[in-house]
Amino acid sequence: MPKKLFLVCATMACSLAASGSSRQEQRAAPCPQDAAGFAHIQQRARAKDPAAETTLAFCYDLGRHVQPDGRKSIRLLTEAAEQGYVPAQYQIGRIYLYGRGIPADYQKALLWEKKAAEQGDSRAQRDLAFMYERGFGVKPDPAQAAAWNRKAAAQGVADAQLHLAQALDHGAGVSKDPAEARQWYAKAAQQKQPAAQLQLARVYARNRDCGAAVHWYKKAAEGGETQAMLELGKLYLEKTCGEDRAQAFLWFTIGSRFGLQECKTEASKLAPMISPEQKTRDQVAAEQWIKKHSGARKEEEEEQR
Repeated sequence: MPKKLFLVCATMACSLAASGSSRQEQRAAPCPQDAAGFAHIQQRARAKDPAAETTLAFCYDLGRHVQPDGRKSIRLLTEAAEQGYVPAQYQIGRIYLYGRGIPADYQKALLWEKKAAEQGDSRAQRDLAFMYERGFGVKPDPAQAAAWNRKAAAQGVADAQLHLAQALDHGAGVSKDPAEARQWYAKAAQQKQPAAQLQLARVYARNRDCGAAVHWYKKAAEGGETQAMLELGKLYLEKTCGEDRAQAFLWFTIGSRFGLQECKTEASKLAPMISPEQKTRDQVAAEQWIKKHSGARKEEEEEQR
């Protein structure tokens, strides 16, 4: 899946990292709401406290209690990162990786992301794997990508679990191991990772475990995986899974709303076999499904733009 870009303030607010000594999670504290709290952070930052510098950088990025100042935010983060403060290393690495407020610099991104990753920051580990996958600042290296994804996956990062599973599925940088791949797909799917839910549904469908396949296809569809709508419709047409043309037509109808031409074709082929009453019920059910699942509706809106 393509890596999404996030504002610096957004990544600061939710950053989790593990310290090199204790491996306990650290969180970059948000900018204080009250003036007294902000003054305390300023005082600590002047004393070169890296945690306070990271928080103050967030304040400058957000423009809370101060005028927004991206350069000062980056300077504070850099000072904190140079002291070995993992959350700051992760944040400054992402700034250079995505060019937030400054030109992208993959070499500097690699430097800081690696420092944070080596100290156990799971998000930096996933970012580093991404860089090795895409060749950002380094030559593409599937083995390194898989190794860093494994570290992040072990800490529960769903995207890393997905990418590790895909590597194991295809033997990219690691020995091919479909059984282990399935385990990681399942872990990511349970964390509501739609692409992993789709892959897990496919595994169950191949093994003729129709109930589990339907369950995960539906979960993937709810997360905006349009291919799941098509494949679920086709599953409902298979006699081994208990053919249900009404359900197949419903999912082809939903998929059609998301611009899938194959769904439109399949729905057109099924239409003569469905009663007018059933078609109406399916169309109403499709509308209700789309309204209920806002994530999928967002994907539909993006598809239409």
